[in-house]
Amino acid sequence: MLRKGISKVLEILNCKETEREISGKKFSTCDDVNFILNFPTVYGKTELALILANYLSNHVTNNFVRVSHVVPNIVERGDEKEILSTRVQLKFSKFFFNLYDSSISDPSSELLKFSILTSIVIFDEYQLMPDLGLVASAHELAKAGVTTIFSTSTPSTLFEEEIIRRFRNYGKRMVVVSIVNKYGQGIQGRECVKKEEGYYNCKLGGVSYETVEVIDDNFKVPDLEYELTKDDILEIINKINDRVLVFLNSEDKAVEIYEKLKKKEENVCIFTSLRFIENFDNCKVLITTKLLDVNYPYVISEIAPLPLIVERAGRALRFWKEGEEGKLYVWISKVNYDSLTERTYNLLSNIKICLRHPFGCYNKEGYANKMVLKPSIDEGLIRKLSGINHLMDRRDLEKAFEALADFVMADLLISDRIVSVTPEFLYENKRKLLEYGNECVKVYFRKGNEIIEKCSRIAYDWLENGGILRFKRSLAKGYKSEIEEDGEKLVFLAFKVKNE
Repeated sequence: MLRKGISKVLEILNCKETEREISGKKFSTCDDVNFILNFPTVYGKTELALILANYLSNHVTNNFVRVSHVVPNIVERGDEKEILSTRVQLKFSKFFFNLYDSSISDPSSELLKFSILTSIVIFDEYQLMPDLGLVASAHELAKAGVTTIFSTSTPSTLFEEEIIRRFRNYGKRMVVVSIVNKYGQGIQGRECVKKEEGYYNCKLGGVSYETVEVIDDNFKVPDLEYELTKDDILEIINKINDRVLVFLNSEDKAVEIYEKLKKKEENVCIFTSLRFIENFDNCKVLITTKLLDVNYPYVISEIAPLPLIVERAGRALRFWKEGEEGKLYVWISKVNYDSLTERTYNLLSNIKICLRHPFGCYNKEGYANKMVLKPSIDEGLIRKLSGINHLMDRRDLEKAFEALADFVMADLLISDRIVSVTPEFLYENKRKLLEYGNECVKVYFRKGNEIIEKCSRIAYDWLENGGILRFKRSLAKGYKSEIEEDGEKLVFLAFKVKNE
């Protein structure tokens, strides 16, 4: 049965079939409306993307013809590709570059940008995406009139306000839909006037927007207990003596614990940026740095910022049935963390929080707006990115793309699979990971319609001359752009990883 919140979004979107046909598909008209969805984990945000994609498989609408489903860089679902002809899933970094990429050297990049501009764009768990990039994307999509849905499990008033302001400044309708336990929870801290039960007109400065609250009694969450602990992680796993999912914050730490544990336990698996498996069915202990679509009764998470803890907690008893038991262990592995992680630790230490519903459960407080942070905004960056166009000469275009350096990811080809890692991680581990030649490093280029392997002196120069900032800028400028090497014009794709 369709969740009430999903049904409400589709009702407000109001797509109506007409008698017209375009290219063999029924033509529908949909209202010009954008959304912020405050839905708990496991509520069905991905299901909404699939429902819309299925609808678009035999319909064309006045506002969009496909779904662009954007997920955080740390999410790993194994389907970052065209799943249906009407749905494309992209990690945020790839989406962000394709949104601004008007490179005259690679026509396929402009096709991707056109695909985005004719999409309904769904940001899935936007709170796990970089602030600067998210706000810049919201501005660009609002300016272009792209129908957009921002969904999150961790509501934050200040983030919502910034997104709403961007869309309302361009005259676009914005509706906030929240799954609540009782009416009034979704408008706390906001200036709103009740129209009828669950429906409100709200104001933000000089702009107005709508808020809709939905009570979904059919949606049940487990009473997931959590415990903060400094015990050795191997001892915690041994104490659990059941299937357990272990989230760690770094690749090195994940590998270290995996190597120790596999000597003592059977069916221990690891899934990180550089190590992956296709099937988790036989994994009694699964160690990962990614957010995976898996279901375990017990979860251990290294302490992290609250939005990430909430998402990791959502993997415990993910498909919960009454009577099933599980627990979340929040592992404190060191003394000093960044300020956001420290605030999360203090929150979880001082109040018993329901981590499975933003507005609370089982007489525990919810986490909605418990840690309200103002998003980072750079209006200069937004203006610079908005100015990227075909009329720029090569030098101006390269300067504009340097502004993207803080959002670029490095692509690696491992076992016929492209994976993305941060430039910092690759730079620090370049000699351990990459295959070097004589003052060159092996990479993959596209030459026409052909993919070729080549030992590149230019990529070697990116890595070895100038430090991490120059490497990031070079990656940004080189993203899907032509590079002239040995007299050939080639498009850079990915670095080749050593065979070990």
